[in-house]
Amino acid sequence: MGAVRSPLSVVAATVAVLLTLTAAPAAAAPRAGEPTVVATASGLLRGSVSGGLRHFDGVPYAAPPVGALRWRPPAAVTPWTGVRDATAPASPCAQLPSQFLPGESNGGTSTDEDCLYLNVATPATRSAVPRPVLVWIHGGTNLSGAGSDYDPAAFVERGIVVVSVNYRLGLLGWLAHPALSAQSADGASGDYGLLDQQAALRWVRSNILAFGGDPTRVTVAGQSAGSQDICLHLASPSAAGLFQRAIMQSATCLQTGLLAPIPLAQAEAAGANIAASVGCADPATAAQCLRQLPVTTLLPAGAALPITGNTGTAVLPTDPARAWSTGAVNQVPILTGSTQDEYRLFTALFFDIPGAPLTPDSYAAILRQQIPIPGAADAILAEYPASAFPNASVAYSTALTDLFSACPAYDDSTLYSGHVPVYTYEFADPDAPSFLTDPVMPLAAFHGSELPYLFPGFGEGLSTAGQRRLATAMTGLWSRFIAGSAPWPRFTPARDVVLRLDQPGLTPITTFEVEHRCAFWDSIFGA
Repeated sequence: MGAVRSPLSVVAATVAVLLTLTAAPAAAAPRAGEPTVVATASGLLRGSVSGGLRHFDGVPYAAPPVGALRWRPPAAVTPWTGVRDATAPASPCAQLPSQFLPGESNGGTSTDEDCLYLNVATPATRSAVPRPVLVWIHGGTNLSGAGSDYDPAAFVERGIVVVSVNYRLGLLGWLAHPALSAQSADGASGDYGLLDQQAALRWVRSNILAFGGDPTRVTVAGQSAGSQDICLHLASPSAAGLFQRAIMQSATCLQTGLLAPIPLAQAEAAGANIAASVGCADPATAAQCLRQLPVTTLLPAGAALPITGNTGTAVLPTDPARAWSTGAVNQVPILTGSTQDEYRLFTALFFDIPGAPLTPDSYAAILRQQIPIPGAADAILAEYPASAFPNASVAYSTALTDLFSACPAYDDSTLYSGHVPVYTYEFADPDAPSFLTDPVMPLAAFHGSELPYLFPGFGEGLSTAGQRRLATAMTGLWSRFIAGSAPWPRFTPARDVVLRLDQPGLTPITTFEVEHRCAFWDSIFGA
C-alpha cells in the first residue's frame, strides 16, 4: 500500500460526480473596554454576546468580487470609519441548492456575489494567553454551503477561537479561461475560491489577536470539498505559513476523479466550452462578455465545470501527489479520516429510486458500466456478492466506500506520515442521525454524518445520550489536536493506527486496511 490508486478516469468520473455540496457601518461610538467592539486592520467591529460566546459575524476579509473584480484574485477590503455592525452573517456565496446535506444554509438559490465574509466566535471571558484558532472551510463540492451553517459552540466552549469562511463557489470560484489568464499577473486563472480561502487565512494572521486568538496556532479544517481544498493548500507555496495544523475529513486531492486537480490548459479548455455555451465564444471579447452576464445565467452553466484546483500555476505549481512524494509541501501535523459507510448516502440518493431499489442484477449492471476493465466487475461481484450483504444497495455502497474512500484515505495517511505527524480516524457510529426518510438501507456512518457530532444542530442534530457522549469525546479529541497536542497514537507506516469513533467507545485499530479489502483493490487497479 501507500501508492496512489489510479482507476480509469471514466470510473472515477462516474462515481465521483456523486460527490458534487453586506453589513452596513453603524454610527455609534464604542464604549471604553466594551467586549463586543474589536479593532481590526480595516476598522472597528461591533459583535454580540450570547450563550457565553462572543460572535462577530459578516466580517469582510476581501473586497466584493463584483463587476471588474469578478474572476480576479481577492482584493483588499476598503477601510471604514465608525463602528461596523457584525451581528449577523452575510449571505452565502452565489449557488444553487445542495443535493446532499440539509444542514447547508441555502435551502434555495443564492445569487449574491458580494459574499467574501467570515464569522468569528470566541469565549465571552478574556484570557491572558492567546487561544488556539480553528478556521473552518465548509464542504458542499465547492458548489454550495456557507460558513454560518456550522455552530462553533462546542469548540468555543473548550477555549478555541473559531473562524468560518465564505468563499466563491461553482463557476464564479473556479472558472479558468484563456482570456482570464491573459489578464492575470501570473498568466493563470481559476482557483479563485482557493485564493479566497488563503485571503481569509491572511486576515486571520493579521487580525485574530484582537479577538483573543493566537496567530501562531492556527488549524485549518474542512470536510468533503473543504477537505479537498485543504489538501490543495498543503501543496500550495502561497499558503506557506498561513496555518500550523490541518484537519481533513472525508476527501482528498491526491486521487484521480472529479476532485483531483487538473492542468491549467485542461481547465481553460473546459472553461472555453462553458463560455461558448453562454454566448461568449469569441476569445477577444470572452472576458468582458462573461463579466457582463447575470449570475442567474452562470450558475446552471457551472454544472459542467471541473470544480477543483488547477496545476501548473503559481498557486499549485505541481500536482499535490507529486509534491507529497518529494516532501515539497507545507509540512504541518495532520488529523485526517473518513466515515465507515461514506457511499451509502450517494447510493441512496442516486440509485435506490423509490419503488425500484438496486437488485442483484442492477448492481451487477451498474458495476459493468462503471468499471469496463475486462474481468474487473466479475471480480468485484465475487468479492462483494449481494448475497453476503443485507441487500444489493449495501453491497454496492460497501464496494464503492472501500474503493473511493477508505483505501484512498489509508494511502493518503501512509503518504503523509512519511513527512509529518498524522492522526487517522474512522467515524463508525451506525446510529448517526439520518435525514432521509425510509431509505432502502440504513445510512449508518454515511458521508457527512460526523458533522453533527462536531457542530451542534447540524443536519438533524443529535437525539440520544450515546450520540451526545460520542460528540463530547470527538470535540475533545479535535480540540486537543487544535491546541497542539497528540489526540491519539500516530499513524506510521510501521504501525498504522486508526482510531475508530463509535458510541461504545474509541478503539484504536490496526486492521483498517484489511477490513476495507485494500489489497483486493490493488489487485484490480494496481498498487
